[in-house]
Amino acid sequence: MKRNRMKRFITLLLTAALAFSSSISSLAAGWRQDGIGWWYEQEDGSYPVNTWYEDKDGSWYFFNEAGYMIHNCYRYVDENVYAFGSDGRWTGAMFPNIIPGVWIGNQYVNEWSGFHINVPAGYEIIPPALLELEGSSSLQEFHIRIPDGTGSQISLEYENAYDFSDGGAATPEYVVSLYSIALALYGFTIEDVSSVVMGGKNYVKLSADGVGIMKCDFYCRRAGGHYLECLTAIYWKASQPAVDGLLANVY
Repeated sequence: MKRNRMKRFITLLLTAALAFSSSISSLAAGWRQDGIGWWYEQEDGSYPVNTWYEDKDGSWYFFNEAGYMIHNCYRYVDENVYAFGSDGRWTGAMFPNIIPGVWIGNQYVNEWSGFHINVPAGYEIIPPALLELEGSSSLQEFHIRIPDGTGSQISLEYENAYDFSDGGAATPEYVVSLYSIALALYGFTIEDVSSVVMGGKNYVKLSADGVGIMKCDFYCRRAGGHYLECLTAIYWKASQPAVDGLLANVY
């Protein structure tokens, strides 16, 4: 009888120990952070590397080659570009058949689209890593601020033609017409729509005036199949020479 009791007691102890061990193991799984960034530690102590991870709430994340979560950036994965917000979640924006440009010092180069620009000293370059990517359906490449303290700037982004009602047939003229409507709602007066050459490439250009003190120039062309390259310059009139000087460095 005592032996049976002892056997049951040992069995109970072993069961409790296994349960405790299992609870410790499951507690070990979860998000971890150090001075470099966030990663996800799995129950066996391993962590995702250079791959996707779906969290319990259905959010998707991507971990780089060192196992850290990427955030507020674009990532080229399996021939598509994905946008990730500041919290690391995939924003839901995906851009197929496109390759983002790269910065080499003060020079932006995109061999996929053929757009290049040399940025003179003093201008502030704001790459995607410093932009808020949540809620954006376009691939934002950069903002460049004019060094006069007015906030005047140019920006470059790529719009997927299939995001418009005309689909793959969307033309630069069509996008310009939509942009002109948006500017009119903000109180701008449309001055001119014309065809221009910038950096050896043909653009449709929209020029608008903002109550006599501001200007907006919008350039659009087809690039890389079903994308539209959109360059926007919005500036105070006094900043126009600096803006023109910057755009003269597009090639």
